[in-house]
Amino acid sequence: MNSLGREPQEQVEEKQKAPAGATDFTLGREPQEWTHHKDSRIGRMFHTRNFGFRYGEAMKNWITPIALLLSLCVPLAAQTPVQLTAEEQALMEAAFAGNLEEVRRLVLDGTRVDVIDEERRTPLMFAAFNGHAPVAEYLLDAGAEIDAKDSSGRTALMNAASGPFAETVGLLLTRGADVNVQGTLEGFTPLMTAAAEGLAEVVRILLSAGADPDIKDKDGDTALTVAKQNGHSEVAALLENPPASE
Repeated sequence: MNSLGREPQEQVEEKQKAPAGATDFTLGREPQEWTHHKDSRIGRMFHTRNFGFRYGEAMKNWITPIALLLSLCVPLAAQTPVQLTAEEQALMEAAFAGNLEEVRRLVLDGTRVDVIDEERRTPLMFAAFNGHAPVAEYLLDAGAEIDAKDSSGRTALMNAASGPFAETVGLLLTRGADVNVQGTLEGFTPLMTAAAEGLAEVVRILLSAGADPDIKDKDGDTALTVAKQNGHSEVAALLENPPASE
């Protein structure tokens, strides 16, 4: 079994073209393809940086690559198609893109700040995923639920912890985000997520905020195990000698 918890026969990277006409709302990148690792513990998580997807047109049809992936993992009864209004979709896209002016306009015009899509993702989750701290702060000030969970139990903090977004992680923690929340799909915590991605600064912030390095995921792995499996020696050293929580 390798570092992603897959058997050898499962070590196949699948690539599929995004839906025709899809808008490029990618993870801070503009890939020609969206990619995931079939059945991998890390590859199928929405918040990993190895995973790109197209958002716009696909979202209008209630179908995104991540929705297709999660449909394999989430019980059918939990998958509730949501028809977004034009304003609600615009808020999702503006939050994802970090367009604070547009987010503010839409919220002031009455668009629900905690609108959810078909995977129960909120504008705050999208803003956090790309590290847009000003947008996240505005949404929180407007009443966004900080620990809302998507259909796989992930929160805005877990999304922010998947990238080099120390400011956003710090903001969410300061505003009271649950530092030890676990996703329902794999049992990952924000700390495990950051450790898997080798994000030493984010790991340090989470530990200082009281993140528990001894929590285990559904495979029995800790943040330290995940860091070592993925070759992140700096993060592993940090986890072996964590700073005192503040």
